[in-house]
Amino acid sequence: MKVLIAGESSIHLQNYCCAIKTYVDEIILITETPIMITEAKKSYVISFRDMNPIKWFFNIQKLKRIISDENPDLVHIHQINRLAYFIAKSIYKTPLVSTAWGSDVLLVPKRNFIFSNFSRYVIRKSRYVTADAQVMIDAMKKMDNSSSKYIHLQYGIDTVAPSTKEKVIYSNRLHNKLYNIETIIKYFAEFSKNNPEWELHIAGKGEETEKLKSLAAGLKVKFLGWLNKEQNNEQYAKASIYVSIPSSDGTSVSLLEAISANCIPVVSDLPVSHEWILDGVNGVIRKGNKNPFKEALTINKEKCFAINQKKINASAKKEETTKKFFELYKKALSK
Repeated sequence: MKVLIAGESSIHLQNYCCAIKTYVDEIILITETPIMITEAKKSYVISFRDMNPIKWFFNIQKLKRIISDENPDLVHIHQINRLAYFIAKSIYKTPLVSTAWGSDVLLVPKRNFIFSNFSRYVIRKSRYVTADAQVMIDAMKKMDNSSSKYIHLQYGIDTVAPSTKEKVIYSNRLHNKLYNIETIIKYFAEFSKNNPEWELHIAGKGEETEKLKSLAAGLKVKFLGWLNKEQNNEQYAKASIYVSIPSSDGTSVSLLEAISANCIPVVSDLPVSHEWILDGVNGVIRKGNKNPFKEALTINKEKCFAINQKKINASAKKEETTKKFFELYKKALSK
């Protein structure tokens, strides 16, 4: 089976290609920015981020030529965005599977009717659409209520073995407004007054990095920058608390990795959070004016870890979820 995979240049796309390569014969990759994914036989970079319609026209023609020349058996889109729309417009009889990421179906379609139409077209053109949270499926059903096409399916993770836990709070989401890293630092500043031995470790980068560093001056905060998989896992393994409080999200791979490493999760009060976390039992859901780090210290660790390991084993291990993606490919081809 020859599969064309298109999506955002990210570690998630890289990990997915690595996992699915075991099941398919050939991967052709299309992204909007360069990324090195060795599992792909060929990689193309085509961007629709520039709002210049003339560039769009030439890139659409380029995209059509690539799809025609490569002639894949199936196309799998990761993230329902502008690139996804133009790919969907460029294929005819080739089966299309799409995977929503979160804000692409929860927030972006609300910006204006153009983005809404882009999302709706991709969803309707897809034979199957996967999402890692029910709230995303519910949002997509409002655009196309073909209930049989939606599959609740995780990307899957490689579990992380915990090590000796330290008094460390770990954050590794992007440094932009969506992920509220500024709020995390403010919570930590308050928390530190009565817990001075604790540290906050912040991985990743983004448009707000320098602003965040200034905000954290004088606090026990370490900015770690971009981490590779091994370095990231080291942070999960030793962190006692993992924090991720975006304004909108699907099921975060990072959250599942942290849960597998026996971190106490601190999450946003979003519908997807309630799919995984019972507040005060196996994690903390941020709410009101309460400091979630203080609440995390009251969690019964043994009970928390037992519940979370059961959840990971049931639906989040990569080996099992990748098999399910391949079975979905076969269903799409035979539909």
